[in-house]
Amino acid sequence: MKRILTSLLVLVAVLVPTVSATLSVFSDTETSTGNTFTAGTLDLEVDGGNDPLGAKFSASNMVPGQKYHAGTVTLSNVGSVDGVLTLMVENPVSNENGLTEAEETDGDILDTQIDSTGYNADSGDGELWDQTTLRICLETGAGSHASNNICDWDDTTIYNNEGTPGNDYSSTYSIPLSTDLAADNSVVLSPNQQVNLVVEVTFVDDESNWWWGGMSGVTNNMAMTDDMVFDVVFGLEQVTS
Repeated sequence: MKRILTSLLVLVAVLVPTVSATLSVFSDTETSTGNTFTAGTLDLEVDGGNDPLGAKFSASNMVPGQKYHAGTVTLSNVGSVDGVLTLMVENPVSNENGLTEAEETDGDILDTQIDSTGYNADSGDGELWDQTTLRICLETGAGSHASNNICDWDDTTIYNNEGTPGNDYSSTYSIPLSTDLAADNSVVLSPNQQVNLVVEVTFVDDESNWWWGGMSGVTNNMAMTDDMVFDVVFGLEQVTS
C-alpha cells in the first residue's frame, strides 16, 4: 500500500507542471511600420528671391523739405512653419562726392563729415545721412492701405524718426545698427503669407527746424551732391511660443 501511494505522489508531481504548460490565451498583434519624422522649413523670400538681392531702395535728385518713397518690397514666408519677421539697418555710409561752391561757402570741408553732435552711425565724409529721416512700415492697414506704397496711420511702423532734425541728431534719433527694429512688433508670417514693406526717406529742411535749434551747424547746402548708402537685412525666426 505504501509503495502504491508513493507511486501516486510521484505521478501527481509529474502531472502538475505538464497541465500548467498546456494553458493558452487569445492574442493579436499589429505593427506600425515606416514611422517618419521630417523637419519643417523656414524660408523668407524678398520679391520672390533670395540672396544676393542687390539694392531695393533708392531716391535721386533729392531736395530739402521733400519726402520720397524709396521702395516697396514683398516679404513672403515660403516655408512650412510660422516665422517672426526681423529687420536690421547696417553699414550706413554718406559720401561727399566732391564739393560745390555752395558747400564750401557754408563751411563744408573735403574728406570731413561736418557733425557736431557726436552721434555718427554713418561713416564717410558726406552730410546727407544726418539730414534725412527714415520711416519703415509694413502695409497691414485696411483697404487700400494694404497696397498703396505709403506708410499710413493704420500700418505697422517698424521704425520712424520723422519730425526730427535727422538721423544722428542725438542718441534718441540715431538708428540702432545691427539691431532688430521689428522686435517690438512681433510680426508673424504664417506659411504662404506675405506682407509689403515700405521705406520712406525725408530730406529735412533746415529752415523748418528752427524749433530744434537748427541742425547743430549742418546746413542743407553741405549735403549737395552727397549720397547715402545702407544695407537692410530681412529675416525670419522660428516662433518659439
